[in-house]
Amino acid sequence: MRVYRNHLSKICTPGMNRPYRRQREKSSGAAITNAELDAGCPDKLSGEPLTTSRLRTKVLVVQHSCWIRRAVRNVIDKTERFVVCAETDTAQRAMALFEQWRPKIVVLDLMLGQGGGINLIKALIKIAPGALILVLSSDDGVTSICRALRAGAVGYLSVDDGDSELPIALDAIACGAYYVSKTLWTVVLKSFAHTALRQMKAGANLLTDREFEVFTLIGRGAGISETAEKLGVSVKTVETHQMRIKRKLKLGSAAELKKYALHSMSGVVRH
Repeated sequence: MRVYRNHLSKICTPGMNRPYRRQREKSSGAAITNAELDAGCPDKLSGEPLTTSRLRTKVLVVQHSCWIRRAVRNVIDKTERFVVCAETDTAQRAMALFEQWRPKIVVLDLMLGQGGGINLIKALIKIAPGALILVLSSDDGVTSICRALRAGAVGYLSVDDGDSELPIALDAIACGAYYVSKTLWTVVLKSFAHTALRQMKAGANLLTDREFEVFTLIGRGAGISETAEKLGVSVKTVETHQMRIKRKLKLGSAAELKKYALHSMSGVVRH
C-alpha cells in the first residue's frame, strides 16, 4: 500500500484546488460528459484537454477508498491506451455508471458499499458478457482470487502491486488474456499444487494396489492391450479394473478416466 500512499501525497495535498476536490468527492462519477470526452473538450475543472475516448479505452473505477480511486486515476491517466470515464465507491452507483458510460474495463474492489464486489462482477457480466473486470484489492487470499475469477473477472491485483502492474494488467486483459499479479500468482500456484496433490492422493487411496498400477499406466499413455501385457494379465482383467476405478473416482467414461489419469500423473488434476 506504500506506493498508493505516495500517489496520495501527490494527489490529495492540502494545497489542492478545493473546487476540484469538492467536485470529485461530491460526485460518484466523473465530472465530464460523454460528449465532452468524445469531442476532446477541455476539462471544466483542470482546464486540460481531454483525450478522445475513440483513442483510449474507457475504464470505470469502483473502489471504496477515495485515495485509492485517485491513485488509480493517476496511474491510468499516464497511459496512452486507457482513460477513466467515471468512478464511484458503491456497487449500486457502479451499475448506473456502467449503464451510462458502457466502459470496456471495470477496475473494482471486493469490499464495496451497497453490495459486495463478487455480486457486482456477476451483475456486470450478466448485462455485458464482454466486459473486462479487473479486481484491485487488499484481499490477497486464494479463496477470494478464485471466487472472483469464477464470477467472471479476468484479472486480479493486490493494492501493493497496483502501482507498477496496473498498466500491464490493463494491456493484458484488453488483448484477451487473463492477468494475476506476480506475487499473487505464486500463491495461487502453490495452493493449486497442494490441492491437486491432495486430490490425487485421495483418489489413489481409494484404489487397490493393482488398480493403482492400472491407473498409473493409463496416466502414462498405455492402452488396454499394453497395460495387460505389462501387468501380465488379460485384457478382460484390465477392463474390469478400469470399470472399478471409474466407479471409485466417479468418472463416467474411459475418456474421462484417461484424461484424469494423464493430469494426475503430470501433477495437475482437472474435473
